[in-house]
Amino acid sequence: AGKKYRIVIDPGHGGKDPGATGYSGRYEKHFTLDMAKKVYDLMRQDPELEPLMTRTDDSFISLEDRVAFANDAKADLFISIHGNTYKQAISGTETYYYTSRSKAFGEVMHRHVVEATKLPDRELRRSPFKVIRDTEMPAVLLELGYLSTKSDEQAMLSEEFQKRVAAAIVAGAKAYLQKTK
Repeated sequence: AGKKYRIVIDPGHGGKDPGATGYSGRYEKHFTLDMAKKVYDLMRQDPELEPLMTRTDDSFISLEDRVAFANDAKADLFISIHGNTYKQAISGTETYYYTSRSKAFGEVMHRHVVEATKLPDRELRRSPFKVIRDTEMPAVLLELGYLSTKSDEQAMLSEEFQKRVAAAIVAGAKAYLQKTK
């Protein structure tokens, strides 16, 4: 058998940290877990991939613990899943990276994810979020859309959107791994 790639999927927030409050009042932590589970289930079907989740239920996990989990697992990739919020109605998908090593991964992931969300492209951005700054493998943080914006949230909470975007996240990770083989 060939090498298995270990990919940590990090559903943002959880437990006492609800994350953004969506337009409908629903919390980001539930959206991120739903999304992450779909990504995890798809990756499980691929013999080359070994997905691991930083949380599988509504529990609070510190940023330090998320980083340590990925580093201790010696993961090949780290993908943190989020939903955005802003005081005005903004629409769109953003991908964040921090280290130069993560930039190429971010470029591939962003291309795949933007196409799947069908939301405006708000670009690949560099930002020192702890989970992508302190992890030792290529890492991205995906802000899939704005939960605080009615139209984005309606899309993001739909089963169709989540399945499509989960497939794009898996395809993006695989495309990046193919390139770096």
